[in-house]
Amino acid sequence: MQPFAHAHRRPRVNLARLDLVSLRLALLCAETGSLSAAAAAAHLSVSGASHKLSTLERSLGITLFTRLRRGLAPTQAGEEFTRRCRRLFEAVDELLACC
Repeated sequence: MQPFAHAHRRPRVNLARLDLVSLRLALLCAETGSLSAAAAAAHLSVSGASHKLSTLERSLGITLFTRLRRGLAPTQAGEEFTRRCRRLFEAVDELLACC
């Protein structure tokens, strides 16, 4: 899979295929290093979380995490992607604070 597209290149992603649950799951995977811990925090089954993460990676056309025997390690693209997800969720929190 290709590295994450930089700001000057727009990735060809169908935005209708992205959802906040999957983006939050990716962020939780990066923070915990564990699919099972991320699934629990997102209130998903491990198999459901695995499916969502795989679907997200296919939609983006990149590998976000290297699957290890004991957890997950973000790829370089995964680190950049989750850093941007963190900013997105900060903006979502800010948006919801005004309601």
